[in-house]
Amino acid sequence: MSTLLPESVQEAGILTIATDAQLPPNNFVGPDGKTIIGVSVDMGNAVAKALGVKAKFVNTKFASLITGLQAGRYDIAISGVTDTAERQKQVDFVDFIESGQVFIVPKGNPGKVDSQDAMCGKTLSLVTGTISVDLAEAQSAKCVQAGQGQVTILKFPTVADALLQLTNGRADANIANLGKAAYQSKESGGKLEVAGKPFATSYDAVAVKKGDKEMIAALQYGFEQIIKDGTYQKILEKWDVQDSAVDKVVVNGGDSLEGSTS
Repeated sequence: MSTLLPESVQEAGILTIATDAQLPPNNFVGPDGKTIIGVSVDMGNAVAKALGVKAKFVNTKFASLITGLQAGRYDIAISGVTDTAERQKQVDFVDFIESGQVFIVPKGNPGKVDSQDAMCGKTLSLVTGTISVDLAEAQSAKCVQAGQGQVTILKFPTVADALLQLTNGRADANIANLGKAAYQSKESGGKLEVAGKPFATSYDAVAVKKGDKEMIAALQYGFEQIIKDGTYQKILEKWDVQDSAVDKVVVNGGDSLEGSTS
């Protein structure tokens, strides 16, 4: 067992990880209806193994991940969380996937939403608490300033609810990172498709309680080990998101990327 981990985790032999199991391909409930699977889960298990402990995943709503960390209910959170300058005020991040945002639209893109400017006057259905809401709100302000229609933002607690608005004609687009968007489009049976080129480059990260230097150092070591032995790349290839690989993990790197929100 790694002595880098906080003493409480070493004693328990368990790394408690919060995740929202409704965000495929990162973290979602598998075909058996109870097992949580996905990129984040495989990464969490691999890093825990590299550190000599077992991972225990706790399913919770995305909007509660950060408050749960602050309250000490979990050791870390892995759930496709985007590292942003604003969130860094509340938690620290160990960044392990780099990606950009794209649009998920109904087949044929009837709303013609394929760029940030094309959002003006359109309706987007998004998941509460995600970076997608921040991006849409920022673009809406730009649209109004330019004398164009604001972006109407519909917020929902789950991805399934948000995407349902696209197939029933109540919204024009959803925003998701490229890996998630490709997966959702594939799973829709031809009802949805990816539109636009990636924008707002960002990191998906492990969220850690603010100032927990021991945990950050342990996670950096764990990721270094699985990158070195090839486990990291195999996990990305398993979920067809290998284009999101990083050479090494960084800490709080989100504010250095072009798409970081504040």
